Amino acid sequence: MASVKFYLNSPKKIYSSIFFRLNYGAFQITNGKKRYLPLQYHLDETINPAYWNKNKGEAKQTNKFPQYPEFNARLNNVRDKVLTLVRKLQNDGKSLTNDVLRKELDLTFKTHKNQTDTTSEMELMSFIPYFIKTSTKTVGTKRNYNQVLQNLQEYEQAKKTKLTFDKIDIDFYNDFVLFLQSKRFSPNTIGTRIKILKTFMNEAYERNLHRNIDYKKKAFAKPSEHNRKIQEYGLLKREDCYNDTKRCRVQKSKKWLGANYKYVYNSFNRYTDRMIRNND
Repeated sequence: MASVKFYLNSPKKIYSSIFFRLNYGAFQITNGKKRYLPLQYHLDETINPAYWNKNKGEAKQTNKFPQYPEFNARLNNVRDKVLTLVRKLQNDGKSLTNDVLRKELDLTFKTHKNQTDTTSEMELMSFIPYFIKTSTKTVGTKRNYNQVLQNLQEYEQAKKTKLTFDKIDIDFYNDFVLFLQSKRFSPNTIGTRIKILKTFMNEAYERNLHRNIDYKKKAFAKPSEHNRKIQEYGLLKREDCYNDTKRCRVQKSKKWLGANYKYVYNSFNRYTDRMIRNND
């Protein structure tokens, strides 16, 4: 018999999205042992973890969260729809798999995944406005989100490219950081932009809109203080290539440096001031 239970995705954060596990009997045999394969499916609902009953998988019945009756009714409605869908597919004689169930559930709970013109799923630059619009974050946080969206749109225009989930890799990261540096943004500002971009990618990942995990790599992080020093001296500025051949050589090597930033910076840091004085 199929069953559904709800869980928090980020129980240590101020607000957490919710997902459910659907157990419907699917399993595989590994090394002679049966391993069940429940479907994990993320919803757009969010809640403060302080008002969540982990044992029951629903909102606590407390006056501090007066919306709990409607919230739990919503979860019960989701459960009923899921179990009804499972029974319908079984009655129709369809073979149940996680992929089959996920596609059917998307038609019910994720209609926004059909908003693109050419695919059945949203892409990065259409997902971000949707995420901002439906987010429960504060006005100030949404303002920061919109700033990053604007920067990404400016990047698309400057590079004459269309950003997709799959294009958000380490090469993009290095080029996007350089793009933000050209706007004279501080390392802290750039770090915030990168952090928000990772938030967009993670929220889309949790909704099964992509499977690109490059944004989770350590190299996809806030630019170092050493990067700021180099920027101040103009060693990474594109326009310097026309006036200073030494700086131009550094600029032309940025792709190699992009893949080896931390190693190069750690080795190079103690020599930076001396080299700059010599070049002056």
